[in-house]
Amino acid sequence: TEGLFRRSVAVHIIKDIQKLYNLGKAVNFDEYTDPHIPAGILKTFLRELPEPLLTFISYQRILRITSVESILRVNSCKEIVHRLPDHNYAVLKYLISFLNMISQENINNKMTASNLGCVFGLNLVWPQEGVPSINALVPVNMFTELLIEFYPQIFSSRTVLGEK
Repeated sequence: TEGLFRRSVAVHIIKDIQKLYNLGKAVNFDEYTDPHIPAGILKTFLRELPEPLLTFISYQRILRITSVESILRVNSCKEIVHRLPDHNYAVLKYLISFLNMISQENINNKMTASNLGCVFGLNLVWPQEGVPSINALVPVNMFTELLIEFYPQIFSSRTVLGEK
């Protein structure tokens, strides 16, 4: 779908689906004809976590990615990601694998790794206090883009218990 994850969804639809989840009820996305709805739910879920998937501890290291020599940035991303707690790492690995697949279909969906990095960056990491500054956008989005584009290199050497 062109623009997947870019298009917004009506807030009331997101809230209604969240209510169903919070009541422990199943949500059948086949009942919704708009593929942007599950995409919006995923972004909302990530954004509303009490701690970001990439953790508060990683935030400052991620902001420094632009000061790392470009040839070393993928290794820098790998080091940051490999320090994550097992559960965070497992969810991130699964999510980034999915986003990598979406980026490979960018001719049809117009969602390159860069576009997905812009859409997902601030949903994956934010500061513990306050809101991200405008200066945080470039490094956070770049870090996310690198995770997506170089998924195999960054995530291939670590597995967690229960991973298939």
